[in-house]
Amino acid sequence: VTERQYGTGGWEGTPQEVTFDEIQQRVSELSNQSGKNMAKKTKKQQRAAFRDYVATIVDNESPDETVSFRGGSLTLTTWREVVQLNFCRHCLQGGFQIQLLTNPTLQTIFGADGDVLNSNANMSSLEKRLYLSKGSEAAKLAHVDRTKKRRTRTNVKNHFLTGDGEDI
Repeated sequence: VTERQYGTGGWEGTPQEVTFDEIQQRVSELSNQSGKNMAKKTKKQQRAAFRDYVATIVDNESPDETVSFRGGSLTLTTWREVVQLNFCRHCLQGGFQIQLLTNPTLQTIFGADGDVLNSNANMSSLEKRLYLSKGSEAAKLAHVDRTKKRRTRTNVKNHFLTGDGEDI
């Protein structure tokens, strides 16, 4: 039992216990569902989404999503914030990051500080070239790190294709 579970209580001994157990079972089934009529990409997305739901329902873990952009990063730790992020991304599409940097309403919604997000605006052109250009040392290290993370994420997503689990 985690500290969070202890603080929020549980369903044991309440009339909703049977319903909650049924929900847990159904979500667990959906996180492992396979079908011949589903595309491989769709299966991966569904399994990943329901794994997150199972982690929240069964293990009482909160979601953790990080939005990275040139001005820094923003970490979201509640389902409310994740749903708001997905809605804003869907509506704003390619303009989400620039809106997050310049729009005070979005900054308020996500609890971001506009001055911190726009800290790169005060850099000289030499500093921008040294720290933000594609040829900078930081960009090269970020590229290597991003490649490693992509490889690991792909291996985790494709883990269900192998039965032995030795590929991770």
